[in-house]
Amino acid sequence: MYKTEAYRITVDKEDLDIKATLECGQFFRYEKNDDVYTVKSGGNICRVYASGDYSVIDTAQVDYFVNFFNLDRDMLRAKRTLSRFPELKDALDSCGALRILHQPLFETIISFIISAQNNIPRIKGIINRLCGLCDDVFPTPEQIVSLTVRRLDGIGCGYRSQYIYDTACICAETDILNRLYAASTVDAQKMLKSLPGVGQKIADCVALFSLGRLEVFPVDTWMIKTQRIGMETEMQLRTRVMDRYGELAGLAQQFLFYYNAILRGNKA
Repeated sequence: MYKTEAYRITVDKEDLDIKATLECGQFFRYEKNDDVYTVKSGGNICRVYASGDYSVIDTAQVDYFVNFFNLDRDMLRAKRTLSRFPELKDALDSCGALRILHQPLFETIISFIISAQNNIPRIKGIINRLCGLCDDVFPTPEQIVSLTVRRLDGIGCGYRSQYIYDTACICAETDILNRLYAASTVDAQKMLKSLPGVGQKIADCVALFSLGRLEVFPVDTWMIKTQRIGMETEMQLRTRVMDRYGELAGLAQQFLFYYNAILRGNKA
């Protein structure tokens, strides 16, 4: 449950685990100082922190962040559904109310192109520098088109610079972003994979973290390491777990990723 005030959203802790939600690899535009997270999305900003039995979101854009944190989704019910699967028990017990965020579409596409073959600190740094070129707001497709590939190289995008530029050109010159919202999951992923630098994993991430398609299951190194059976290919693994977890496959993936890569990985 949550309640809203003029400049604040207060959420029961059992409905929003701040650390798990922000540090599970689905989102990169945040900074943590002591126990306070500063979150930026598009041109919006909030401060998120724990206070007693609540998670508190301080912001002037209350409606935006109710939507961004997906606060109308019943997390307790979702976790009860996933608790039917015994192999998820440790992850569910360890990760609290991890929420799938609802992020801006173009920002998510570019962020996950940047994430390819990269680590979270470097991803965050590149995205921060990209936003720094546009008054600390994530750039529109048109703003990226106005930059040169060399300018993108200069902020550390590396081989991804051409992908970012070419994808921005397509998004600026066509109606692909509008069509993605209306498309079925299968068709949306086909469109996403037509963009330079976007393969199956990035298409799954965008579908999950922006379009709200919880039935997809992004397969990364950690999923191959911890979920693979025998000599399964990535696509065989993806198909098997999507069949098993159904409409909550993407949420299961995030619990598994956070548990294995962040909680257990940091202790390894």
